[in-house]
Amino acid sequence: MLKIRVSSIEEFLLADRKEFKMEAGNFVYIYDFERLTDSPGILLRISVVNRSDAPKKVGKIDLLEIEDVSEPVYYNGWQSWLPFKAYWEQPIVDPFVQYADSHEISLFSATPIPEILREGRRPSDYFIATDELVVGFLSSRFSHQYFLWNDDQCNIRGSADLFGAELAPGESVQLEKMVIFGKDSLWSMLENYASLIKKSNKVEFNDFSGVGWCSWYQYFSDITFEQLSKNIRLLAEIRDREKIDYRLVQLDDGYQEDIGDWLETNSKFPELKEIASEIRKRKFSAGLWIAPFSASETSKVFREHQDWFVRNEDGSPRIAYRNWGKKIFSLDTTNPKVLEHLRDLIVSIRRSGFDYLKIDFLFAGAIPGRRYREDCGPIEAYRIGMKAIRDAAGKDCFILGCGAPLLPSVGFVDGMRIGSDTSPQWNGEAMDIGIPSARFSLRNAYTRAFMHRRLWLNDPDTVILRKCEMTEEEKRIFALSVGLLDGMMINSDDMELVDSQGISLLKEAIMLKGGEPRVFLDGMNSVFATCTRKANYCNVTSFVNLTDTPRHSIKLKEMYENWSGVKPPVKEVELPPKSIWIAKSDSCDI
Repeated sequence: MLKIRVSSIEEFLLADRKEFKMEAGNFVYIYDFERLTDSPGILLRISVVNRSDAPKKVGKIDLLEIEDVSEPVYYNGWQSWLPFKAYWEQPIVDPFVQYADSHEISLFSATPIPEILREGRRPSDYFIATDELVVGFLSSRFSHQYFLWNDDQCNIRGSADLFGAELAPGESVQLEKMVIFGKDSLWSMLENYASLIKKSNKVEFNDFSGVGWCSWYQYFSDITFEQLSKNIRLLAEIRDREKIDYRLVQLDDGYQEDIGDWLETNSKFPELKEIASEIRKRKFSAGLWIAPFSASETSKVFREHQDWFVRNEDGSPRIAYRNWGKKIFSLDTTNPKVLEHLRDLIVSIRRSGFDYLKIDFLFAGAIPGRRYREDCGPIEAYRIGMKAIRDAAGKDCFILGCGAPLLPSVGFVDGMRIGSDTSPQWNGEAMDIGIPSARFSLRNAYTRAFMHRRLWLNDPDTVILRKCEMTEEEKRIFALSVGLLDGMMINSDDMELVDSQGISLLKEAIMLKGGEPRVFLDGMNSVFATCTRKANYCNVTSFVNLTDTPRHSIKLKEMYENWSGVKPPVKEVELPPKSIWIAKSDSCDI
């Protein structure tokens, strides 16, 4: 394993290229460093060679150790719902594992290698950051990459798990490229990192225009066709009367016969074609929720095709997670029959009239286990399944990923949920492990803002406009944050319960959209300075306080004005508990 001091990163930035070889056991590791030409960073290619006379399997490899690391250290969770946040000391894992076990929450939702958590270590997946550096991988096509911080030894170790991939004698494998950024602000390094991922993977995605509506946070799984129809009618009336550009109506969980039997509706709904027709006749795009890699123990697809699922070592189907009061199993996307099933499913949904798909609980497709193809690891299997869905949906279908492994999903989705589910209540005291919480959903919208329009369109989850358990200020914080961060604007309400105040809030949030946001991260996980430029209507400098305590004398820095062009009338800002402060420009030319 190669060791690098933080201070020595500058030496690599000054050199055009360096190469090292290291031997460890049966393998030779070749490190090829190349300086990036368009940003202060280093591209690192690592190859692994089997130097023995026999085939060898490659599992977990420790690749790199960066020494003399100072806090805070920013950790990224591996899938949509998990946090990206700053830690000032090494994260404690045991309470999380105990909570997950006691509530029957699968650790597969947190990592494809849960043994790390049970060993008391919390990984940062794909990348890790400090105020001095960002180090991360540019793709995740066959390995799972992660970083571990040791605060006692002040180091970060980067590793990759190849899940037992076999190398013949003399055979080599080039791992996914890694990049190290230094000598820049944290937010610039994160933006450069995401831009390089976009460039390296030739990422393209459909745009999302206007405003959408989703059934989930009002009706949850109790939604009926009559309630859906009522809201479609009301949305059309509001669109025409209030001149709000509603374009999407997305039906969420609650229409299907069972988890996994997506083409069969339950007694509350007609067939899918009639549902889509009801939406489209009012000139809305029709959206549908599915969890394509999941099937419950009671579903028809599971009962009739148990050989289609990821298995334990004894051959029994492996439980991916528990939900809906049932055991949920994961489809084995290396099985040709499963791929045919997925393609037929997506094509049938598209032919029914849906042109927007929210695909959820995607981590199920990346759990480890025995598969039809024994040479295929869980990350590669996940990408095979995602490619089948993307190809079957067609380029003109908008795909929103949710509960998704982040880096392996790049290039397959148009939008991505980048935080936990929100909630009609603030729920700021929940354990920060992806449990529904408006506060933590919003926190991730700020910390992962650098991914927006680089990897995909960020979905911070829906705004809530009706009267609910959230206060008016909490609803305002959420809605205006979605606007100034330029996130996908979708609300989830019984539109009969949305009054003029709710409509005004939505209009105010829409007026903030279209800009290029920059979040100035500084180790505070609940207080953020954010500026936007090149917005549709006005540029913005903003502060938000997601905590229950006031924040005093927050200074307006020159770098904020340099980004947004906004010249606030004050030099310091007082932030009450759970509040947002916004200064706008008269122009958005910057």
